[in-house]
Amino acid sequence: MSNAPDGGQAWQKWFEGVWADREDRVYRALFGDLGNGVFPATAAHFARLKQTPRHPGWLHHGVFACPPHGARAHWAYVTSGLSNPWNLESEGRDPSGHSGIGFELLLCTNDRADWAIPVLHHLMAWQLLVATGAVQGQPMAPTQRVPLGGPIDGDKDCAVTWALVEAPTHIEPTFELPSGQVEWLLLVGVTEADVTFARATDQKVLVARLQQEGVWPITDRQRKNVV
Repeated sequence: MSNAPDGGQAWQKWFEGVWADREDRVYRALFGDLGNGVFPATAAHFARLKQTPRHPGWLHHGVFACPPHGARAHWAYVTSGLSNPWNLESEGRDPSGHSGIGFELLLCTNDRADWAIPVLHHLMAWQLLVATGAVQGQPMAPTQRVPLGGPIDGDKDCAVTWALVEAPTHIEPTFELPSGQVEWLLLVGVTEADVTFARATDQKVLVARLQQEGVWPITDRQRKNVV
């Protein structure tokens, strides 16, 4: 990912307009209430991965904690920044068709869940580092299963230690920015037993089971296995 061209005031204005378009138009339309503002990432989130931010703008990426609003009865925690077109050196649509690294992350909970913010910060930092080749890994995509390195909320008694990655069905799965298309990647926390079941069958079978149990697309840190 590159910096804006030297003296590129027009580019900077365009870039800030793309950022504002995502948050003021797309996010407001989807989530209504964006809460108390964005919770920005810090250098500590990159240090956890034994890295430093490769671009100063990464520390302006963050997470919105969106409380229930209108017909949406759940909390929505959403990243903002992964779709920033830092890689472009001129105004316009990315030749790849995707803006930035092409996606933003979404995690839903029934109640306020402050733990969801650092979880998304960590995954966001990891994906930025993967995208720039600073660490090995794959870009996140639907049908993947992501180990969280421990209980999702940090409580040793919590059995939810993985996240399924899927395209959401309760909102439009993509949106458009002037710089390209952006996918939503929905994260749903699951247990080790759930993951074992998905490996033995298929992730879509586990997703169907979660839907039948009425817990999809919500992450419930206190829930037990559904398999």
